Amino acid sequence: MATNGRMSVVDDLVKFLDTSMSKLHRIWSEIGIVDYQRKERAQTAMLHLQNLLKDMVQEEEALKHQITKRIDKYTQEVKSLCTELEIPQFEPNGKLSMLQREKDLRAKAESLTQEKQERLKTLKHLKDQDQYLCDAMCLTPYYIPTGSTPSIEQLKSLEQHVNSLKAEKEKRFKEFVSKKKQIVELCREVDRNPQSDFECEVLCEEDNTFLLSTENMKSLKVLLTELEEQKEDMQKEVGDLWERIDCLWDRLEISEAERSQFRKDKSGFKPSLIETLKAEIARCEKLKFENIQRFVEGMRKEIVEWWDKCFYSREQRENFTAYFNEHYTEAVLEEHDKELQKLKTHYKDYKQMFESLEKWDSYFRQMIEMERKANDPNRFNNRGGKLLQEEKARKKVLKDLPRIEEELKESVIRWEADNGRPFLVEGVALDEYVQRQWIAYEEQKVKEKEQRHKAKARLMEEEMIYGSKPSTPAKKRFLTTPTKTPSKLRKLNDTTKTPMSCSKIQHSSVFASPSMRAPMSASKYTPGCKTTRRRSLRGNRKVLSERNTGPPNSALFSHTTSGIQMNSTLTYRRKPPIGI
Repeated sequence: MATNGRMSVVDDLVKFLDTSMSKLHRIWSEIGIVDYQRKERAQTAMLHLQNLLKDMVQEEEALKHQITKRIDKYTQEVKSLCTELEIPQFEPNGKLSMLQREKDLRAKAESLTQEKQERLKTLKHLKDQDQYLCDAMCLTPYYIPTGSTPSIEQLKSLEQHVNSLKAEKEKRFKEFVSKKKQIVELCREVDRNPQSDFECEVLCEEDNTFLLSTENMKSLKVLLTELEEQKEDMQKEVGDLWERIDCLWDRLEISEAERSQFRKDKSGFKPSLIETLKAEIARCEKLKFENIQRFVEGMRKEIVEWWDKCFYSREQRENFTAYFNEHYTEAVLEEHDKELQKLKTHYKDYKQMFESLEKWDSYFRQMIEMERKANDPNRFNNRGGKLLQEEKARKKVLKDLPRIEEELKESVIRWEADNGRPFLVEGVALDEYVQRQWIAYEEQKVKEKEQRHKAKARLMEEEMIYGSKPSTPAKKRFLTTPTKTPSKLRKLNDTTKTPMSCSKIQHSSVFASPSMRAPMSASKYTPGCKTTRRRSLRGNRKVLSERNTGPPNSALFSHTTSGIQMNSTLTYRRKPPIGI
């Protein structure tokens, strides 16, 4: 098809050349140009045509050469960019013309060049951020070789690195702001001014100017810890000073008004307050030596309290001989103060054990008290469900006491294993101390039981002699209905009374019995003589109480026991005369 096109052009060119030459020859004929001149002119025209075609061929060959050079150039450029950007090499289609190939290579080169520029731009932006963040935190920048185009993986790694630095900087800045706030507050509380360049930088400079380096963050943490420890030390010191002052005030018997006046506007723990408290302690110490006896006696009371809290035995207490020294000197006062401090330290070292022991001791005493109430015969006289509440509380204590005792023993075993020494209570091991308490409790129960038997025996003897005592007040007895009918009273006393006379007879708590045998005090009673009868009753009771101080006779005890029941049912008192 290209050949047909070329032949068509040649035919057109020959046709055009033939037409043009014909026109020229006609013109030349008309002009009158001779033949040899026409021939020369025709040769000149031919020469012009040859030169024109020759120039055209040269120009086209030059164009082809330029296109070839550009193709080679773009090919090399694309190859270099692909290698630099670490992407696969570009291979153009071999069937394309030179112009199309040049166009494709030029477009590819432009796109790769643009990608390179974008990567370099991104690299510069990320490196600037990395440098800024590293300068702010004194870190080493991310390394990428200079003069090279970064790969996509390198840019991603750098971006991740920058993002991590941003997060770290933000974290450190928040930590700095938070700790700075705490440091400023602590410095205000402890009344402390900056003492170093670093403290000045923290407290006085703007937040954004602080260098968030690793060393600075460590130093910031150390400073905060130092201030917190200083605050705790000052709080402890102020607490100890106030405790010392209260102790001195108590021993000096300082009035509450004077104490309140001193305490006014003295809160906190600043150095100025510490100096004020030390001055007050010095003043009280001076007064203390002027009142040594009062101080020693007050410290002795306090020492006894700490002895009780530390469960000291009698032997341990007697080892402190200064307690019994009646010569009040500074040396004695100093010994008491040392003993008091030793007791406080001892209690502090064993505080957890003593608290557990106090808990067990409290439950043990509650059990004893509830057992005492349970054995009290008057406990049934209460109202409002109090008896039921006491019974529930007693059952709870009896249920919890063995568990608490077992927990206490287990904790003591662990403590002894950890510390490698025995835990002593009142100078003995815990098991022995607990056993002693239970033995003393059982002995006390037996002793109380014997005392109740003795009291009951004395009461029965008194009732055998003087009659039973009324169980209700006299005013209430006169207003109540007789507990037994007159007919029953006649049968019990084996006498014959009329209903009218029986109606006047009340229970044994009001009138005397109309039995055949009169009471022992009847022979000593003179009607109208109240003083003589009362003296005789008091005398007989005194003699009887002196007789019952010793253990009761077994025969007498069995006799009175059988007689008490009869006396409580059948013995009555006579109605006293109106004059009495």
